[in-house]
Amino acid sequence: MSNLLNQAQTILTVAKNTAKTSVTAGFGVYGTIVDEASKSSDKATQLFESLVERGAQVEPKLKEQTSAIFSKKITLGSVEAKTKSITSRFTGDQGSKISEVEAKIDQLTTMIAELNTVPATAPKKVVKAKETTEA
Repeated sequence: MSNLLNQAQTILTVAKNTAKTSVTAGFGVYGTIVDEASKSSDKATQLFESLVERGAQVEPKLKEQTSAIFSKKITLGSVEAKTKSITSRFTGDQGSKISEVEAKIDQLTTMIAELNTVPATAPKKVVKAKETTEA
């Protein structure tokens, strides 16, 4: 019976040691996570500070460029020139076709104006042609 009691005590001691080791390993995991999070936080802080420093270096040049853009005077002529430039990029050789269409519109406008200046006359009576049936 003493032998059985010794075996039970040994099993209990091993179980306690295993439990204690497992808990200690869990604390180790927790400590590692905290250390890594701290390192990540430090890296993030350093990155943010370097971005702020770089932004402070670039800010005057950016302000200068934006003020130069906003100080330019925009005129109707410059807008038309820019529009024409963009349109020609997209239409390519169709620019000549557009000119042809504009010329035809001008011709039609002239013809309509001429029709409006012709004195009005009574319209001729239209006679309906006889229908023929084909066999």
